[in-house]
Amino acid sequence: MRAALIAALALAIRLPVTAEMSPIPCAVGNRWEYDTVKLVRGSIIMDGKTMSAFRDTSSGSSVYEIVGVDEKASPVVYDYKETTRTWSTKGGEPNSDSSELRITSENGAIRILSTYTDSSDERTPDKQVYDPPLLYYVAEAVAGKSWEVGLMREREVTNPVTARGAGRENVTVPAGTFKDCLKVVYSGDNITGKMEMWGKPFTVTGGRSRGVYWIAEGVGVVKELEVATTVAESEGPGGKKVLVEAASCTVSELRPGYVVKGYVAEK
Repeated sequence: MRAALIAALALAIRLPVTAEMSPIPCAVGNRWEYDTVKLVRGSIIMDGKTMSAFRDTSSGSSVYEIVGVDEKASPVVYDYKETTRTWSTKGGEPNSDSSELRITSENGAIRILSTYTDSSDERTPDKQVYDPPLLYYVAEAVAGKSWEVGLMREREVTNPVTARGAGRENVTVPAGTFKDCLKVVYSGDNITGKMEMWGKPFTVTGGRSRGVYWIAEGVGVVKELEVATTVAESEGPGGKKVLVEAASCTVSELRPGYVVKGYVAEK
């Protein structure tokens, strides 16, 4: 019995400590930078005729980072920031987007308490507070679990989102090849609400979103694919219906030089 116990203890000592499988390893100073490419297209339709159509491709970089922590809160609350800066292939000034999130990370679950978004495309920032918090991620995603994220909001537009673990894949990005990444898919199939375009109110009558994230153990998200469609309508000249149909696709891939405290990459 004693020999068996000693052997078991020796085996336990030799076993490596498993790094956390999380999209956002939380420690102040953690920082990830991504190459980002975005494609946007849309059309304006009135009385069944396409009056205008547009298409634009932009590229640049995105920086995600943990910038602060409230250790007195229970559970501990982290300040997480995402900043994206892209330039259109048509030239002109860059597009800038910044999102500040208050999040918790406890028992493998990440929850979003609030968001504050500022974009060069909007006149004023948008703040959302979630009570109860959005359930962004659960540890059971590794086993393929599905769960309700909650009702995500952007100004007066809402999007009920669900998520699921979708298996494992190897992923190659500028930062290198990451093996056995967890693939998580976020889905929203009923985007509704109100929005303003050209100083005129529009009603969102349809829309869907998909977000696919590849998560490397101990590193976080190494690749993102986000796709969204939106249909909105308003009353035009002579009472005719004006319809706007838009779609976007964004791909972000991790660059070298990321910082994740406590993680040591394989040689």
